[in-house]
Amino acid sequence: MNIEEKVKNYIKEEDLIRQGDRILLGLSGGADSVCLFYLLLGLREEFGFALRAAHVHHGIRPEAEEDVSYVKELCAREKVPCRIFREDVPGYAKSRGFSEEEAGRLLRYEDFGKCLEDWKTEENAGRDCPNRFKTATAHHEDDQAETVLFQLFRGCGLSGLRGILPERGNIIRPILCLSRKEIESYLMEKGISWCEDNTNLLTDYSRNKIRHRILPWAEEGISHGAAAHIGNTAKIVREAERFIERQVKAAYDKIAAERKDALVFDIERLRQEDIFLQKQLVLYGLEKLLPARKDIGAVHVEAVLKLMQKQGNGELNLPGGVGIGKSYGNLIFYQKSGERVKGRQGAPAAEACAEYGGFLTGEACPEFKAERIDLCDRTAVKEHLGVSDISEIMECIPQKTYTKWFDYDKIETSFCVRHRESGDYLTINGEMNHKSLRRYMIEAKIPASDRDSVWLFADASHVMWVPGGRMSSRYKVTERTKSILQIRICGKSK
Repeated sequence: MNIEEKVKNYIKEEDLIRQGDRILLGLSGGADSVCLFYLLLGLREEFGFALRAAHVHHGIRPEAEEDVSYVKELCAREKVPCRIFREDVPGYAKSRGFSEEEAGRLLRYEDFGKCLEDWKTEENAGRDCPNRFKTATAHHEDDQAETVLFQLFRGCGLSGLRGILPERGNIIRPILCLSRKEIESYLMEKGISWCEDNTNLLTDYSRNKIRHRILPWAEEGISHGAAAHIGNTAKIVREAERFIERQVKAAYDKIAAERKDALVFDIERLRQEDIFLQKQLVLYGLEKLLPARKDIGAVHVEAVLKLMQKQGNGELNLPGGVGIGKSYGNLIFYQKSGERVKGRQGAPAAEACAEYGGFLTGEACPEFKAERIDLCDRTAVKEHLGVSDISEIMECIPQKTYTKWFDYDKIETSFCVRHRESGDYLTINGEMNHKSLRRYMIEAKIPASDRDSVWLFADASHVMWVPGGRMSSRYKVTERTKSILQIRICGKSK
């Protein structure tokens, strides 16, 4: 099978290009991108896509001006629209604390994104066809092997071993199936020249060390075709990962709850899963907060599981501003914004935990409806309670968490809705014994950082009701009740 057929089959197998797509090629002028350029030209009519190119001058090598000239001439000759970008990669890297390698990659993809956005604007592309605009890069089989080894040496999980994906977002890699040797052979057979980037020959960069030292040694001393074998293993890992992802998502739906600003995992349910799945679930949660998963590795997943096994509550700080809290049987994942805030606002993690437990928290007062029902008014009793006989009232007391009845005449002041204050208490039994609100919150396992943000219905210092939790015994409806105050939290039915 020749290279053209091999790449065409790969594109079809991975469904990388479809009829009507707009393909922007990242054209450096090197052998890899020039090979992809000519292969796409040859496939353009058959697949029915439009092709443009973009070149980024990184401001690192003086001879890079020759690359710019080469790319311009190549695109002009083949009548492919091309856009040139000039960036100060060394300056950008220094200002951001990045390596030049990382800075160059970030700026390249930023420029490619600008090209695609301008192309969409030019064609008045609406929201119905954003996926038709794609960036094609010339990553190949040897790049795949370098990436897998690089990730393995640094320490990674399955996602690191899957290597470079054939497609990620709107980025496609159509020649990931070709080796560097195949690429150069193709160009030499066609009599096509290319530019050499001298920085690729330096061993200052980690990947270049793998490319020029480790892979050649593996090819010669261990197994011919080592890069291809690594690439095939990466493909198997991707297939296994797709299966695992389905299992993780199914388990996540049972174990975790997504709340405002946080994810809450039920520790007891999480412990019931196999240790491998536990780790994948933790990683899945972290990826929801840090999609790029920068600086998150196996050591951090282990730290989260260690926190889960720890006695009592605890906190853990991870890279990327992620906080993990263990609080009363839950693991709470949240994105920190500065220090955790205590007080009426509550910490994001604690607020999520409180909502998960049914308590109402936050700054915005919950919407509620309060109605007084005079039990001497038979019409009102029938209209509001659905019964005509006063003796049936006790059987109608609502059991819903967010709807409560109170003996109206026992309310000594005009009740208010507020957060806790010093001296608050509840009546806990028929003997009218008191319990401090603080003690109640501890026993109800409301996190300390969240207690100031829990909403209460109070009669002065006497707490009538903690929505989602306890109602004070003093205000319960009895056979001697003459008027009922019904309070219902709007939007809550359970």
